[in-house]
Amino acid sequence: MERQVIFGVYEKMDKCDQYVGFFRHEDDAIKELKSQMNRLKEELGVEGLELKRERVVKVDGREEEIFFIIHPIMLR
Repeated sequence: MERQVIFGVYEKMDKCDQYVGFFRHEDDAIKELKSQMNRLKEELGVEGLELKRERVVKVDGREEEIFFIIHPIMLR
Protein backbone atom coordinates (compact mmCIF):
# COMPACT_ATOMS: atom_id res chain seq x y z
CA MET A 1 0.00 0.00 0.00
CA GLU A 2 1.39 3.36 -1.04
CA ARG A 3 1.53 6.05 1.61
CA GLN A 4 0.24 9.48 0.72
CA VAL A 5 1.42 12.84 2.06
CA ILE A 6 -0.98 15.74 2.49
CA PHE A 7 -0.10 19.25 3.61
CA GLY A 8 -1.94 20.93 6.47
CA VAL A 9 -1.88 24.71 6.88
CA TYR A 10 -1.71 25.34 10.63
CA GLU A 11 -2.54 28.61 12.40
CA LYS A 12 -0.27 29.43 15.35
CA MET A 13 -1.64 32.82 16.45
CA ASP A 14 -3.78 31.89 19.45
CA LYS A 15 -3.56 29.51 22.39
CA CYS A 16 -6.02 27.28 20.52
CA ASP A 17 -3.97 26.65 17.38
CA GLN A 18 -5.86 24.92 14.58
CA TYR A 19 -5.60 23.67 11.03
CA VAL A 20 -6.96 26.06 8.39
CA GLY A 21 -7.02 23.47 5.62
CA PHE A 22 -5.55 20.29 4.16
CA PHE A 23 -4.15 20.01 0.64
CA ARG A 24 -2.87 17.21 -1.62
CA HIS A 25 -0.25 19.41 -3.25
CA GLU A 26 2.27 21.61 -1.47
CA ASP A 27 1.75 24.37 -4.05
CA ASP A 28 -1.91 24.61 -3.00
CA ALA A 29 -0.89 24.85 0.66
CA ILE A 30 1.52 27.68 -0.21
CA LYS A 31 -1.30 29.51 -2.02
CA GLU A 32 -3.38 29.18 1.16
CA LEU A 33 -0.48 30.63 3.20
CA LYS A 34 -0.41 33.64 0.88
CA SER A 35 -4.18 34.01 1.15
CA GLN A 36 -4.09 33.89 4.96
CA MET A 37 -1.19 36.37 5.06
CA ASN A 38 -3.09 38.81 2.84
CA ARG A 39 -6.21 38.43 5.00
CA LEU A 40 -4.23 39.37 8.11
CA LYS A 41 -2.75 42.39 6.35
CA GLU A 42 -6.02 43.67 4.87
CA GLU A 43 -8.62 42.79 7.52
CA LEU A 44 -6.61 43.07 10.72
CA GLY A 45 -3.90 45.53 9.66
CA VAL A 46 -1.03 43.28 10.72
CA GLU A 47 2.21 44.65 9.26
CA GLY A 48 5.66 43.16 8.76
CA LEU A 49 4.48 39.72 7.62
CA GLU A 50 6.68 37.68 5.28
CA LEU A 51 6.31 34.36 3.51
CA LYS A 52 9.42 32.27 4.23
CA ARG A 53 9.46 28.80 2.68
CA GLU A 54 6.67 26.91 4.45
CA ARG A 55 5.62 29.58 6.95
CA VAL A 56 4.23 33.08 7.41
CA VAL A 57 6.25 35.04 9.97
CA LYS A 58 6.39 38.50 11.45
CA VAL A 59 9.98 39.67 11.68
CA ASP A 60 10.95 41.88 14.60
CA GLY A 61 14.68 42.45 14.54
CA ARG A 62 16.24 39.00 14.77
CA GLU A 63 13.13 37.29 16.14
CA GLU A 64 10.49 35.69 13.97
CA GLU A 65 6.98 35.06 15.26
CA ILE A 66 5.26 32.26 13.32
CA PHE A 67 1.64 32.95 12.33
CA PHE A 68 1.01 30.06 9.89
CA ILE A 69 3.04 26.99 8.98
CA ILE A 70 2.67 23.99 6.66
CA HIS A 71 2.79 20.56 8.31
CA PRO A 72 3.33 17.57 6.01
CA ILE A 73 1.15 14.68 7.20
CA MET A 74 1.74 11.03 6.26
CA LEU A 75 -1.49 9.12 5.72
CA ARG A 76 -1.56 5.42 6.43
